[in-house]
Parts: sequence; structure tokens; C-alpha cells
Amino acid sequence: MAKDNDKRANDVAEQLEHAFMAGLGALSDAQKKGAKRFESLIKEGEKFRKKTTTKTESLIDDVQDTIRDMAGDAQSKATGLLDQVRDKSRLDKLQSAFDTRVADAMDRLNVPSKNDIDAINKKLNKIIRLLNEQGTTAAKKKTTRKRTTKKPAAKKKAAKTVKKTSK
Repeated sequence: MAKDNDKRANDVAEQLEHAFMAGLGALSDAQKKGAKRFESLIKEGEKFRKKTTTKTESLIDDVQDTIRDMAGDAQSKATGLLDQVRDKSRLDKLQSAFDTRVADAMDRLNVPSKNDIDAINKKLNKIIRLLNEQGTTAAKKKTTRKRTTKKPAAKKKAAKTVKKTSK
């Protein structure tokens, strides 16, 4: 039995040694495969970075082109607005010169200007207002005079009739 026990112990030891070696082999294989996998992940990462960099640069270029186009449009619109403003000031100058010449011509023909007519209208309105005020005052004076003249006349008639009846 001792032999059997020794044999079994040897078999177990041998199996343990085989298991240990298999574990080391698996570890070695994992390291090799892991290193290969790690290297392949590095290569995939580099490819991904190149792709994203290319896409990012392309997007940045598109955005910059769009911004340039928008800036160009904005500048052309601003230039157009400035031209319109400049043209308007030229039109105002032309209109002012035209108005001055027309006013001079009308003055030479002795045609009254709008300002002259407005001044005359103000004076007329003032005169009409004064006349209305004087007319109201005169009407009040006339009515008070009529009353005062009627009363003494009525008193005189009454006094005459009293004198006639008393005689």
C-alpha cells in the first residue's frame, strides 16, 4: 500500500505540475495575445484619430468658409446701405439746391412764400380776434344804453300822464 500511496502521490504531483505548467502556458499565451491585441488597439486608435482629425478639419474648413461667405454678404449689404445713405445725402443736397432756386425765382416774381402767407394769416387771426372782442364789448354797451334810455323815457311819460290827470 505504501507503493500505491507513493504512486498516487507521484501521480497527483505530476498532475499538479502539469496544471501549473498549463497555467503558465495560458499566462504566456495571454501575454502574447494581449500584447498583439494591445498593439492592434493602438493601431485602431491611430486610425480613428486620423479619421476624426480629418473630419474635424473638414468641418472647421466648412465653418470657416461659411463664415467668410456670411462676412462677405454682410459687408456687401453694409456697402449697399452706405451707398444708399450717400445717395440720400446727395439727393437731399440736390433737393435743397432746387428749393433755393425755386424760392429765389418766386421772390423775383414777387410771389409770397409759405412763410409770408403764414405770417399774414397769424396777423389776420389776431385782428379777427380783436374785432370779435370789441364787437362783444360794443354789444354789451348798446344793450345797457338801451335800457337806460328806455327807463327815463318811461318815467317821463308816466310823469306827464300824472301831471295831466292831476290838472
